[in-house]
This record gives sequence, structure tokens and C-alpha cells, in this order.
Amino acid sequence: MAGPLLSAAADRQQEQLPAFAPLLEEVELDGWSSHQRMLSGNFHDWMLLDGGRVLVMVGHVATASPARRDDAAWRVDGVELCDPIETALIAQAAWTAVRAHALHTDDAGRVLSLAARTLWTNPAMSQQAAVAVALVDAVGGSASLAIAGDCLAWRVRAATWEQFPCDEPPLGAETHFAYSAHEFAMSLRERLLLVADHPAHRPAKFVPSVAAEFSTHGAESHRRMTASDALSIVRHRYERETAGDVLASASIVAVRRR
Repeated sequence: MAGPLLSAAADRQQEQLPAFAPLLEEVELDGWSSHQRMLSGNFHDWMLLDGGRVLVMVGHVATASPARRDDAAWRVDGVELCDPIETALIAQAAWTAVRAHALHTDDAGRVLSLAARTLWTNPAMSQQAAVAVALVDAVGGSASLAIAGDCLAWRVRAATWEQFPCDEPPLGAETHFAYSAHEFAMSLRERLLLVADHPAHRPAKFVPSVAAEFSTHGAESHRRMTASDALSIVRHRYERETAGDVLASASIVAVRRR
């Protein structure tokens, strides 16, 4: 019985992901989450805010492995999984908190700080969430980015590739941590990429291989590269590097200034 129930819950979780990107004059969005037909701690989302701003986010929730269980739903190919229901519930709560707090501030670090205080009143709990949040001015291109945990964030332009540091704790590790924001202006044709996956399952060569892929494109190719194109490059590299890994589950969001 657990199998059909988990499958139905996974379908419902998939339906809550954004089905389409809003049509904006100055900014393109695209997103993808791989749940491998099971409940997952991964999520991505975007939301239009007042003043022409756009919220984008990706996240991954990790929980402590459950006590030894014989139920096959807790194992895939003999590998023990975390509690999928608990993981999905924490992901939903983190997603909701980020959306709610983004309505009241232009600072992405403040959004994560408030989300942590809202959800994790006890830092000794086993659940933690790696979340990357960006608030982008859809008209002027200014952006505020903050990262909790091991999410990846890159700025990609024709001649440069910049990876943001991810050296601050995940949500849940320190309840009153003040997350810092990276403030910058997106130039025309620039792409911002956010990736969330489980760091224990990320191949060491994933990031260099993505950078190498973007470096093979010339200036004209970068100029024409859409948000969807950029996301596809990261997605295909990720799927190639994690082929056969039953625990691999990622979320990606791409933002491009036109």
C-alpha cells in the first residue's frame, strides 16, 4: 500500500512545480527538477513580486536516515533512503517560507535568515535544507543572491564564468545565522544558473565539466543562448555524470537577461 501512496504523493509534488515560465520583456526563466518518480527533497520555483522583481529559487532537503526498516519503499537497489515523506514535507515548508518572506524584502540573505528562523526553532533537528535564492529586477537587471548550504550558483557571460561561494550553513544548521547577499547587476545576455542537489552524490568533475561545456561556445553562441539552452547544458551534464545513481536528484533554474 505504501508504494501507491508514495507514488500518488510524488505525482502531487511534481504538479506543484511551476508548469510554465512567465513571459517577461527583459528576463527569461526556465527550471527543471528530477524526482525520478519518487518523493524528493528537491524543488525549484519562481514568483513575480511587486516593483517588477522576480524571485527564483532551488533547494534540496536532507534528513537523517531512518532506523533500520524492512519496507522495500525505503530501499532502491539495496541503498537505504531517507524518509521520503519527511523530506518532502520539509521541502514544502522551506519553499513556502521563502516565498512568504520574499514579499517583504529586497535582500536575498534576509529571506534565508527569516526562513531559517521560521522553520528551524531547534538547530539540533536532523533536517537541513540547502537553498539558493535570487531576487532579480526584471527591468533594470539588478540582483540579490544568497546561498544556504551546498547549492551551486554561476554567472555565465560570453567571456567570463563566475561561481559564487557556497560557504554558509544550510538552513537548519544555525537558527539565527545571518545569511549574506551577493549584490550585482546582470548584463545583457547574461545567464544566472542555480543548482541544488545532494553534495554527497555530486561527482567531483561535475562543475568543471559544465564550465568546459560553456567555454566551447563562441561569443555569438552565447549571445543567442536562451535560458532554456543554458539549463539544458547543465542538465545534460548532470544526468551524464550521475547515470546509474539511484539517489541523484537535482533542481535547476536559469535566468537570462535579454
